[in-house]
Amino acid sequence: MRTAYKVVAHIIAAFVVVQAALIAWGTFDVIGMITAGNVPEGPPLAGIMHGMVGMYVVPVLALVLLVIALLAHAGLKWSLWLLLAVALQISLAFMAFEVAWVGILHGLNAFAVIALAEVGARAVAHAPVHVPHARKVMRPAV
Repeated sequence: MRTAYKVVAHIIAAFVVVQAALIAWGTFDVIGMITAGNVPEGPPLAGIMHGMVGMYVVPVLALVLLVIALLAHAGLKWSLWLLLAVALQISLAFMAFEVAWVGILHGLNAFAVIALAEVGARAVAHAPVHVPHARKVMRPAV
């Protein structure tokens, strides 16, 4: 289960990097269209893909990571923080459509999502293998 945790955490971080690449592609696509004198009729394909990954893929993976953490008895704290950061990321994205400067916070929080995923993966890799469920107490013989 710990290997599954590490793999899913790395995949989440990789998807955030892919999202950064997608939004850069979409931005340059719109700039190119405007420079050529064209008016974009809607969001570029890259922007739509960025939104789909951010709204569906990453949150589902964050929930999967939480379930894995519960089953592996390791990384629960990091998976909860990551889930909170993902929820904040989605909230910031919706707020940025109303108040553009919030997009800066959305971009910065993406680094937090990557960091939490990677730190969680490292923490699970270095966590002790045995996690006691109950303390063993010696009792006197009766």
